[in-house]
Amino acid sequence: MTLYEFLETVHLAYRPRSYLEIGINEGRSLSLSRTRTIGVDPDFGITWEVACDLQVVKATSDDFFARPEPLAHFPDGRIDLAFVDGLHLFEYTLRDFMNVERRAHWTSVVVVDDVLPRNVARARRNRGSLTGWPGDVFKLTEVLTRYRPDLLVLPLDTEPTGVLLVLGLDPQSGVLREHYDEIVAEYVYPDPQRVPEAVLRRETASDPTSIADSGVWARLREAREAGMDRQTGWEAVRRSVEAAARPAAPRELTPANLRPFWAASASAGSPPLPR
Repeated sequence: MTLYEFLETVHLAYRPRSYLEIGINEGRSLSLSRTRTIGVDPDFGITWEVACDLQVVKATSDDFFARPEPLAHFPDGRIDLAFVDGLHLFEYTLRDFMNVERRAHWTSVVVVDDVLPRNVARARRNRGSLTGWPGDVFKLTEVLTRYRPDLLVLPLDTEPTGVLLVLGLDPQSGVLREHYDEIVAEYVYPDPQRVPEAVLRRETASDPTSIADSGVWARLREAREAGMDRQTGWEAVRRSVEAAARPAAPRELTPANLRPFWAASASAGSPPLPR
C-alpha cells in the first residue's frame, strides 16, 4: 500500500471535518481532501487538481503556528486530520507534532511521513543532492514511544518510506514541551545517523492494509460525533487498533543498506564527503 492509498482510505473512512497538511509540494496528497483544508509550505508548486475548501499558507510551519489564530479557517479551530511531511529533520517534525496536538481532539488522527528509511545513507540530516530524502524523521517513533506512552504510536510500512500513525492525542499534555531541549540534545547529532536495524528491516512496523481495512475509523468518527471524552472512549479505540494490526513483512538487509552516505558515495565512484 502506498502512502497516498493509505491517506485516501483515512479520508474516506474517517471523514475529517478539517484537514491540515504540512508540506504541500505538488499537491498530490492535498488532492485527496474533500473537507475544509489548510496547506502549509514555504515553497510549493501545486500541479494536482484540488477539490476542497482550501487555504494555502506560504510559510514555514513554525511561522504558521506562531500566528494569533492559525486555524481560523476551521469551524472550531481544531484539527481532525493532519499529515506532517515538512522539513525532514527530526526536531522540526517533533515541533510540528507538538503544535498539531495542542490544536486537536483526542479523536484526531496524525500521520507523519518518512519514518522508515530504506538505508542509512538516505537517513542523513545533510540532504546534499538526494531527491528521495526521509532524513532523520525516524527518531520520532522512539521519542513518542518513550515520552508519551499514553499515545498509540504505530509505524506503517507504506511505500516508499513508511508513515507513523499517532492516535489518542491529549491537547493538554505538556510532556514534550517540558522535555524538548533535552530530547533535541540527545537525538540531534551529526551524520551518519544511527538507524536501528529493526527499523531498516521493518520489524517495528505494521502492515498498513490491516489498519486501513479495520473498524478504527468508524470508532473514532462515532466518538468524535458523540462528543465522547478521552477517558471514556480512548481505551476501546486503542484495543481495536492493537487487535487489528498485523506485522509488516520483514525486509532483508544488505551491506549497502548500512553504509553511511560518504561510503555510499565512494562506492558509486564519487569522492567521499567529509564527516
